[in-house]
Amino acid sequence: MSTVLNQSARTATLATLGAVAVATFALPATAQTAQFDDVSTNYWARPFIENLANEEIIAGFPDGTFRPDQPVTRAQFAAIVRNAFQQPLDRTAPRFSDVPSNYWASAAIADAYSQGFMSGYPNGAFQPETQIPRVQVLVALANGLNYNSSGSVNEVLGVYRDRGQIPEYGQGPVAAATQNRLVVNYPNVDVLGPQRTATRADVAAFIYQALVAQGRMPALQAGLSASNYIVGTAPTPGAGSGSGSGQTSNSPRLVPNGTQLDVRYPNADVDIVVAPGQTVATSLQITEPVRNSQNQVLIPVGSTVQGRIVPVEIRGATVTAARFVADNLTINGRTYPINAESSPIAATNTVNSGTLQGALITGAAESILTTITGNRTIGSVVGSIITGENQPTSNSAVVVIRPSELDLILRSDLTVDAIASN
Repeated sequence: MSTVLNQSARTATLATLGAVAVATFALPATAQTAQFDDVSTNYWARPFIENLANEEIIAGFPDGTFRPDQPVTRAQFAAIVRNAFQQPLDRTAPRFSDVPSNYWASAAIADAYSQGFMSGYPNGAFQPETQIPRVQVLVALANGLNYNSSGSVNEVLGVYRDRGQIPEYGQGPVAAATQNRLVVNYPNVDVLGPQRTATRADVAAFIYQALVAQGRMPALQAGLSASNYIVGTAPTPGAGSGSGSGQTSNSPRLVPNGTQLDVRYPNADVDIVVAPGQTVATSLQITEPVRNSQNQVLIPVGSTVQGRIVPVEIRGATVTAARFVADNLTINGRTYPINAESSPIAATNTVNSGTLQGALITGAAESILTTITGNRTIGSVVGSIITGENQPTSNSAVVVIRPSELDLILRSDLTVDAIASN
């Protein structure tokens, strides 16, 4: 798309999102297909990154990488917006106390200020080397592109589970960015992470969506996985064909790879205690609904996750551990295979009997706990619903798992039938 950049911009400085400095070089007359060694085919932001690179709006590093997870500084972001947009220079930039005239991004910072994208701090500084949080990126884009929210800001921001972390100055601009579909949240579309440092991938996604909003880049195809992380975009593959949203009340929905599932043991917040080396089959329940960007419930509260507590070997360590591995998810009577697991939980030999009241303890762990705690009546809280497999590998420690604190994460996309929003 030769219309994306004017000729002067094609020969200007390209911001290599996250580099120590930007590299100035002449660009070829025609764009080349960009592929980076560290941006795999299933990397969540690949379409944003490669489309911008193809249009020479962003660039990678000389070694063929893009380093998508590297943080972006305020100076680097200023260089990016200068290269991506041609907004008018409506105000005169001040002399920032910490931006000398020979600083590599001084001109880009001045232009980003004059275009309305960025401002300095009350003490006259710009803080060019400070890493920029995601909320500041969205505020900058909304301000520089003159986007204003319509309707209730609180209602718009209600799509984010962590809306309480959005600072007051950012609420209006973030709402405006949301309404213009600039916001891209990975891995959970309803978690903004406003204070999290923006990565090169984050910025590429936001910039691309801003160009889409301006009509200067095409919207991502509905079937691409990346489109599922755009707030306000329906995640159904093939949506957009025909009239309306392309979805019906029972059309399938995608729960993306990386989504966290909040769980607990059914009807109780209890510990599960197993012996190291033991495999234990058990079921957990979902405690927080998983929703998409349209507030549709994908996985409702009370859905059942069937799985196993399995032993884990920590390489190079004598510590034994276990993790929960999910096998199936049952929603409203329908069961789906699921690929999800928690981080390893190390075994311990410091358990005291007072913390085990009401816990579910396997028979193999019971004898170990008797030795650890000296409590001969520990068997009174054995959970009969749990059945163990395999013989324990240690008699000096147990693994204590609190289901409500598991970081149970999807390791691959999951497609489920839609249910009514609530």
